[in-house]
Amino acid sequence: MRVYSISGYPEEAISVAFAKASRSPEPFDLMVSEISEESSKKFHEKWVLQYGHASVAEHAVLHIAAEGVSRLSVESLEESRLGSYTEKSTRYQKLGRESTHLPREIKGTALESKYSEALDTLFSAYEASLSALTQHFSSKTERRPNEPDKAYESRVRTQALDSARFLLPNATLANVGITMNARELRHATSKMLSHPLQEVRELGEKISGAAAEVAPTLLKNISGSSPSIREGFSKEYSGLRGSSRKKVSLARYDKEGPQALCAAIAHRWSGLPYEKANEAASCKEEGMFSRLEKDFLGGAQPPREFEHVYYTFELIMDQGAFCEFKRHRMLTLSPQEPTVRLGHETPPPIEEAGLKSEFENAMKASEEAFSAIAGENPCAAGYIATNAHNRRVLATMNLRELIHFVKLRTTPFAHFTIRSLALEMQEEVLKVHPEFKPFLNARRLP
Repeated sequence: MRVYSISGYPEEAISVAFAKASRSPEPFDLMVSEISEESSKKFHEKWVLQYGHASVAEHAVLHIAAEGVSRLSVESLEESRLGSYTEKSTRYQKLGRESTHLPREIKGTALESKYSEALDTLFSAYEASLSALTQHFSSKTERRPNEPDKAYESRVRTQALDSARFLLPNATLANVGITMNARELRHATSKMLSHPLQEVRELGEKISGAAAEVAPTLLKNISGSSPSIREGFSKEYSGLRGSSRKKVSLARYDKEGPQALCAAIAHRWSGLPYEKANEAASCKEEGMFSRLEKDFLGGAQPPREFEHVYYTFELIMDQGAFCEFKRHRMLTLSPQEPTVRLGHETPPPIEEAGLKSEFENAMKASEEAFSAIAGENPCAAGYIATNAHNRRVLATMNLRELIHFVKLRTTPFAHFTIRSLALEMQEEVLKVHPEFKPFLNARRLP
């Protein structure tokens, strides 16, 4: 056995070497050392671009940094689930009014002043709240034994930022680190080049340009996909409104979920065809779940058989929670556009610190600007919605991912709004499938 890393070669050359493994007995390091820039280019033009063997492009991995991009545009980028992303955190960094984006769609129009005034109000409230919240948490946060001043101050500051960031709009600028293979990057940028917002299209162009410096052949001639489907459905359904504001609804689920799990386990380990495995599992279902907890889990991730059980949730969550929720890319997520029409969340520390009036005034400014802009450009209005404003999403996840989500997002360190969401999702599932209680074990706060 020989295992080693391959580095120091162009990404396109590495992808060629890996592609040749199917037909060549030579070792990888020898193959990659013999590949020139010209031969790599010819290979990709023939096999990837001409014949469509796109999987080869997955071996070319790119690392791209994007800076000064609005969080609304970052969201469009992160729709591609096969990438890896790390963003500038609003939970640990203080931001200013200058760190915002002015969309081209309203620049120079009568709406620009309305938009700018709303941003001024939001950031004025953010500054004032951050100062007051720092004092509030200083008065109620006990110093740990032998805790250095810097560590204590950092802990207090993080708590203050965590509540103040509800005031930040989607226009707030972010930096994001991106790791993605060339095949997925072509797909991601193609979608971005077709987006109705100019900032997203520009981001797509700049990402593809930066990526082409590393993988010029694999990432040339990227064009936008047709936006007609998005535009058509947006126009068709834009006038419809609904009144339900229930935070968590189990919209659809596998009614035979417990049986499906047992059948999948029996099928894997019995050697039987599915029909017979299903029959065998139904005879032994009693006591199966306690055995599963003991034999399969024991603190480990559940096995793949748990993925054969699915749940679809309709969720209403604040934008801040949504930014964390969308990181769970093993689920299928269909979010509605950012809005102010579903109300907003007010963090308890805002009220405790006597800041509710200023907070509500800032929300009102955001909502008035949103309504004015939405009349002209619904997509651009999303920039002025804040982290506090609620958003409706449809999410489908399997039982294995749900167990992971509940476990992760109910820790004491989880953000309080997504923690509440995870607990309610768990409760909804256990109403229909109480058998899964041993696995959906939320970490409840004392």
